[in-house]
Amino acid sequence: MKKSITALLLVLLLLGCAGTYLGTNKDSLKLWPFHLTMPFDGLSKAVSDVHNNVFVIDNAKKTLHKLDSEGVLQFSITSDTGKNGELYRFNDMAVDDAGYIYTIRTLLDPYGIEVKSEQIVRYKPDGQFDRSLFNVDYNDATSKRYRIGSLRNVQVREGAVYYFNDEVQQLALYKIPTGDSAADPELVSRVKLPANKYVAEADGYKLGEMYYSTRSGEIYKVQLDGQSQLVYPLAGLDRTRRNFPESMHIDNNGRLVFIDFNNRAITRFDPKQPFVVETIMNEEKAKASGVELAFDATTISVDQDGSLIIVESAQMNRLLKNGTLTPTQTEATYNKDAQHRFHIAWFIAIISGLLVLYALKLLFVNVLQRRLPLMMKQILILVPVIAAAMILLSTVIYNSFSQKMEEETFSELVLLARNGQNLVDGDKLESISSPLDYRGEDYVSFRRKIQNVFENNVSDDNQGFYKAVYKYENGVIYRIMEDDDGMHMFNPFMQTPENQQVVLEGKPATGQWKDFSGEWRYAIAPIYNKSGKIVGVFETSKNLDGLIKHRHAVLSSIIRNITLISVGLLIVLMVMTYVLLYAIRKLRNSVGEIAKGKWDTVVTISTRDEVSDLGDSVNTMSARIRDYITKVENFSESYYRFVPQQFLRLLNKESILDVELGDQVEQHMSILIFNIRDFFQMSKRLTPEENFNFVNSYLKRFGPYVRNHNGFMNKYLGAGFMALFPNQPDAALNACIDMRKELEIYNMHRAKVNYPPLDIGIGLHKGALRLGIVGEEQRLEGNVISDGVNLATMLEKMTEPLGVSVLITDHVVEALDNPSSFQYRNLGLIQVEGVKEPLHLYDMYQGDPETLRTLKDRTKALFEQAVTYYQVGRFYDAREAFLMVIKQNRQDKAAQLYFYMCDEYFQHGTTAEWNGTLSVS
Repeated sequence: MKKSITALLLVLLLLGCAGTYLGTNKDSLKLWPFHLTMPFDGLSKAVSDVHNNVFVIDNAKKTLHKLDSEGVLQFSITSDTGKNGELYRFNDMAVDDAGYIYTIRTLLDPYGIEVKSEQIVRYKPDGQFDRSLFNVDYNDATSKRYRIGSLRNVQVREGAVYYFNDEVQQLALYKIPTGDSAADPELVSRVKLPANKYVAEADGYKLGEMYYSTRSGEIYKVQLDGQSQLVYPLAGLDRTRRNFPESMHIDNNGRLVFIDFNNRAITRFDPKQPFVVETIMNEEKAKASGVELAFDATTISVDQDGSLIIVESAQMNRLLKNGTLTPTQTEATYNKDAQHRFHIAWFIAIISGLLVLYALKLLFVNVLQRRLPLMMKQILILVPVIAAAMILLSTVIYNSFSQKMEEETFSELVLLARNGQNLVDGDKLESISSPLDYRGEDYVSFRRKIQNVFENNVSDDNQGFYKAVYKYENGVIYRIMEDDDGMHMFNPFMQTPENQQVVLEGKPATGQWKDFSGEWRYAIAPIYNKSGKIVGVFETSKNLDGLIKHRHAVLSSIIRNITLISVGLLIVLMVMTYVLLYAIRKLRNSVGEIAKGKWDTVVTISTRDEVSDLGDSVNTMSARIRDYITKVENFSESYYRFVPQQFLRLLNKESILDVELGDQVEQHMSILIFNIRDFFQMSKRLTPEENFNFVNSYLKRFGPYVRNHNGFMNKYLGAGFMALFPNQPDAALNACIDMRKELEIYNMHRAKVNYPPLDIGIGLHKGALRLGIVGEEQRLEGNVISDGVNLATMLEKMTEPLGVSVLITDHVVEALDNPSSFQYRNLGLIQVEGVKEPLHLYDMYQGDPETLRTLKDRTKALFEQAVTYYQVGRFYDAREAFLMVIKQNRQDKAAQLYFYMCDEYFQHGTTAEWNGTLSVS
């Protein structure tokens, strides 16, 4: 049990370590362990350094990757999340010759629309954060910006970091040294913009070599005097305002390169020859190089060698100076360290799964099936069950809520999209014809109405909506107004089944899309002019990131509430279990006391339930067991009167139920035969009833002395009994002495009622015997089979002719622990009739009456000397010695018997068979 618990704790510790590791490397589990490449998804920018390393902004501006010249991923920088759920996005970047990365990091609201702040941040060559170089906040409601802030085109030139700041009516250029010193930005120049012009993009870092594009579709050059000169489109140029220049850059030769989405081409011209505008790449040229360009969310950047890096959402190409395209790159290869990390993470995940299975095996097989407190079992079972039930309940509630929320979102979006007809005048929309109308009177009126509807209450659920107005003209849908300052007017919008349903059938449509800013849910509806013609589309959408965050907040609330409910439920269950277990423990303790033999124990449970009923039943059972035990004990006590308990113990039996016919054991014991002399003559004078009463009376007086000295009655012999003593013969001798003394007291009592005195004889021998069960199946009896029993019986019969009360053999004397504590004398070798070998007997006179005991003690030495003379044939000396004993103790029958035998042998001599023994018949 302890090993299983130790193993379980060790497994849980390993799982904790594995979980910690996998938690810090959870991204490694998003790909299969043998997946060696990372597909691009949501590219928006790419630049290179002098070592041909490529830096890309990927994953909808959330991640910045560094790739080496072979396309192997070196590291990734993932954008953070603000403390209130705001989203960080990388909007631009540049790299210096030392490998430091400078990026414009934009903080958006939780819905990914409104800009909260912007920073220019530097990262070290290994991808670690270094420091923030510049920060700007957008707290003023009048300075609201969408998707991108005021910072433009960070670039590294001549040992400094340059960047533009759109100050609405003017454009400022700043620089910061690339050294480690925390220098403040230095203003390089500030350009006042032409009236009603607003900056879109800017490039360059010197007056006379700086260019910026406007939201109305022009490109201006900043001259040496700080004035702006229009260079695109010039009057007479085969370009319209709808050939909007996007992703504008200056190449290594001072030429301007940009994307013309209207012509679906990359365009270049030399400001020195502004009327010569050439298309250096379009769909046809790309196909000729085996490359598919979608010209959708496409950006370009100028490489160190003068080539162009073309980036679309899921691919990257280089346009070399010779006009050819390199093969499309759609993914990066993970480096060896990353691959090893994937393998380690998956290996640990698999091992963790096996450990979980092993932990479940330990828990439910090795632990729960063994003895455990019921409370612990309930915790180990209820906690996972409740947790699983709550997770399932949370999932069901969350999925139901998410589905309902998504349905409501679509319904709300459709309702708002339909309302676009009331916010946007179709006739005025029809009058907007080019980017020159940016922030014109109609444009501003549309924006104001939309903001009044969607932005009046920023604290309610109307936050996070993305609004857009499109113009439908000649079968093409153009962007007019969006909550994205990076989008330009009259940028063609791709055709989809949803928007074609709106412009062709006039039916609202819903859908979803994913772009660099995230995943969106949207609804679109038609905009009509007065004549009922569809002239535009109004769109309302919501970023799924915001919805997901809201869902997660709801899920967190659900989980928190369900967790609290689960904990409360678990506490209630534990309390109820504790109360129930308290009664059960009380019942268990009481039953334990009963099991220990405390039959008077009473179970007291006041819960008034099944446990209380069980307690009452236990009390009833206990009372019946108590009665039964009493009967059994009474029966046992009664039985032990017939079969001594010591007898069973010697047979190694617990009770009479274990006894079987033939059970036997060999032992060395002291055998005591007790008898009343002349009982036969006395019983003739008594009636049968008086005989029974007499026998029971004297046995009642003498029997306890046997038990007091650890002996037990083996058999009653009418006028006496046979007793056995398993221990040393000292106990048996003490029992004999006590019984002999008790006889004096007994005779005194008999004398008071004029009853004649009694005399007893006790024979005691120690030797081997076989004790066992004899009889047949229906009648069993404990018995002893041994020559020693016959010998003890003969000794008892010899007590009277020898004039002794207690006659013992030399086997008893030799086995005594403390012979000096007893008074006895040597009677010599006695030849008993029927026994082949003579017996060496002793007279135990310690229990004799005091007068007789004193005389025997006084003559002991002389008597034993006389016995020695007799045994060696010195009959005369023996006779004289015995005569002296008799003169002192005329009641000494043994001395008298020896005296007569000595005189006989002295007068007539012995027979040839005499062997120094005394014959007694």
